[in-house]
Amino acid sequence: MTFNPKNDILAQIEPAVALRFARHIERVELSRGEALQETGAPVHWVWFPENALICMASESVEGESVSGGMVGRNGAFGAFEACGSRLSYCRALVQIGGEAWRIRDSHYRELFDQSSNLRVAIHKHIEALLVEARQLVACTAIHKVENRMCRVLLDASARSHRGSHLSLTQEELANILGVQRSTIAVTSSALQRAGLIRSRRGSIDILDFERLEAAACSCRRTIAFAQEEILETPDEVCEG
Repeated sequence: MTFNPKNDILAQIEPAVALRFARHIERVELSRGEALQETGAPVHWVWFPENALICMASESVEGESVSGGMVGRNGAFGAFEACGSRLSYCRALVQIGGEAWRIRDSHYRELFDQSSNLRVAIHKHIEALLVEARQLVACTAIHKVENRMCRVLLDASARSHRGSHLSLTQEELANILGVQRSTIAVTSSALQRAGLIRSRRGSIDILDFERLEAAACSCRRTIAFAQEEILETPDEVCEG
């Protein structure tokens, strides 16, 4: 199989290194709702989405869960854990089905060791995720659900490269935003009446990106600005 990834991180691997590891990296089709990783389980694969979207869900001991972020074409899942504890402390679910690349954790560690470009890309990706996680703590506390939902819809579209059509249910949005499904139903109706989205059973269509962007909470712009600065920093990382 030809190795020509559209994932932002994989695309940065040096051609010679990519050629050596191409047989270890496989392209797969991810199905909506598929569990790629369970909480507390060993990490056996590192995932690099192309047009799929992976949701990282944190779970309580009572079994309740809430999204801890979304990974799409811009990033990877399991890349940090595979080089660290080798355990996952969240559940990875496919939010939007599509194509992705995956590599066994043992081969990934070899690839990580041999590709300086990959080390830089992963370092920046993890830093960007930390910035986002910290910002979203504040977002949950101070911003209205309607504005947060606008941000989530725009992020899902951008990271999955799915354009205006998003395969997201109200229940899934409720889990991502950490609110009741009834709250999402009311919020969706308001955004639909305003002409920003069209909500259907099992999916949402974005009708006006510009107005949805204007309605999104300021955290979207704050996170985007910080992540852009991180990506523009010198291509070097601290190594022992």
